[in-house]
Amino acid sequence: MSLSRLQPLFVTQKKCIRILFGDCEAYNDKFRTCARARPFGSQILGPEFYKREPSKPLFMAKKILTVHNLYKYHCALDMYKIIKLRTPISLYSLLNVSRRKETLLLTKNRSLSSNFLGKASRIWNVFRQELEINDLSISIGSLKHQLKVFLIDHQRGIGKDVWCDSNYKVL
Repeated sequence: MSLSRLQPLFVTQKKCIRILFGDCEAYNDKFRTCARARPFGSQILGPEFYKREPSKPLFMAKKILTVHNLYKYHCALDMYKIIKLRTPISLYSLLNVSRRKETLLLTKNRSLSSNFLGKASRIWNVFRQELEINDLSISIGSLKHQLKVFLIDHQRGIGKDVWCDSNYKVL
């Protein structure tokens, strides 16, 4: 999926993470605007009042993948299942698997570049190379763990509190 399609979902995901795991006390304190509840000097609402809590530390503390990385995680996992189990056969028959390397998918076909198989094949090839998966002997559970650890480490990336494109752009 394109970044522009995932961006509204990412904004919503960050809001939900702030609501679920954010600093509840600070959030509740923000809206105590009654004169009796706040000291006299802090009655004026400045720019710090409207500043949101950074969501990146919350994602990292709870080890939650962003929407961008969840998409890549599930694409790679689905491709591995299709290659290993050869199920569903209708999708497996559309793949162009290398004869020399059983885990490598050949993606030269331009007609598949915009659909799920084309994008998922490219994503799978990147993860296959990064995680050094050379055969199909790895279990699905182990692959899930390796993918999640890799994506969390990549998501941590640059910047402690600020999201940047390199946090969720593996390809």
